[in-house]
Amino acid sequence: MSLVTPWWFDGAMSHDAVTIIREESERAVAALTAADPAQRVPTCPDWTADDLLWHLAEVHEFWAAILSSGATTEEEVRAIEEGTAPRPDDREALLERRAAATDALLAQLTARADHEPAWFWFSQAQHVGIARRMQTHEASIHRVDAELTAAHPVTPIPAPLAADGLAHVLDVMWPADAEWLLDQAESSPVALVEIAPEDGSAQLLEISRWYATRPRDGEEVEGVFGRRPASDAASRDLPRARVTGSPLALDLWAWGRAQALEHLAGGAEKISIQGDDAATAALEALIAVGHD
Repeated sequence: MSLVTPWWFDGAMSHDAVTIIREESERAVAALTAADPAQRVPTCPDWTADDLLWHLAEVHEFWAAILSSGATTEEEVRAIEEGTAPRPDDREALLERRAAATDALLAQLTARADHEPAWFWFSQAQHVGIARRMQTHEASIHRVDAELTAAHPVTPIPAPLAADGLAHVLDVMWPADAEWLLDQAESSPVALVEIAPEDGSAQLLEISRWYATRPRDGEEVEGVFGRRPASDAASRDLPRARVTGSPLALDLWAWGRAQALEHLAGGAEKISIQGDDAATAALEALIAVGHD
């Protein structure tokens, strides 16, 4: 079993991901078309409703092109990016562009097997399966964004999908940040966090702080990233914290959508964070990095 492609995205189950992406995308579009085009997205405050609609379109268009072209190198990806048509000016054209992009993506995901090679922005996963997994969770999370934008009750993400959404953040989203650091960056672990879903297995997260001098201007910069720790991490003398909640609550929290917990259609939920002040501060800094 691949670290980044869980069993339920493999083989015969691949079409379930296609169904999820289709349904979540349509729900997102329905919510966004009910909102004013200029309405701000609460969970992505730099975006309007139409910005989010465009994001859905360009992301699906991009990954459809990656898969249809068989791109596996950075040069091939740059060529795809450079060939992208500009954003439409009006909402109707934007809606048409999004629909075509989603159709193209789902056609590729239907036709391709998870083990086939494909470029992805995390070096440990270079196959179709990780694109399938990423787009499934991105569709669900942006549907949450869209419902919040339209002031609709937030449809809960099913528990199995939410549990894998949390695992995806732990396996891919947070560790990938370490790959994007400047070459000159140095890092050191600053906290250990136990993430414990209700009725699930607890998982350890190691948070590290990185420091670097930016080459272009000499400015000192720093930040945090998270990843699963080495096997000996439990014996390290680091500040610790523990996060508990349902798989849904932890999934939304890890993706930076904790404010959706108050607006769930089935009733509000919460997460609990307890531990050393230094560990909880490091965890807050990690969540603040966010995922678009």
